[in-house]
Amino acid sequence: MKGNLHNYQVILVLNPKTEDKDKDKVLAKVESWLGSNKAKIAKKEHTGGKELVYEIAKGRKGDFWVLDVEAEAPLKLNELNLYLNREVSVIRYLILKVPAFAKATVDK
Repeated sequence: MKGNLHNYQVILVLNPKTEDKDKDKVLAKVESWLGSNKAKIAKKEHTGGKELVYEIAKGRKGDFWVLDVEAEAPLKLNELNLYLNREVSVIRYLILKVPAFAKATVDK
């Protein structure tokens, strides 16, 4: 069944002023939303705080997280966009659909 999975990569930029416990809550909420949509986080990577090219939310830094997501069915991206837009700690995000052949070459 692995071949039938839909793969996504979600990059979240969190406000660096947010406390660690609140960042954990945000990530748990995202994981919960994905779980309710028959998806799971295969890999979660914190890439750290980075300087932004331009100011977002009156700040020049962001806390970056990369989530590799596997879903049984295609995600409802409009709903995920709406969900992430409403999350106060998320200042930017990017959702990428990863083709199966690209995922297979990365795993090698």
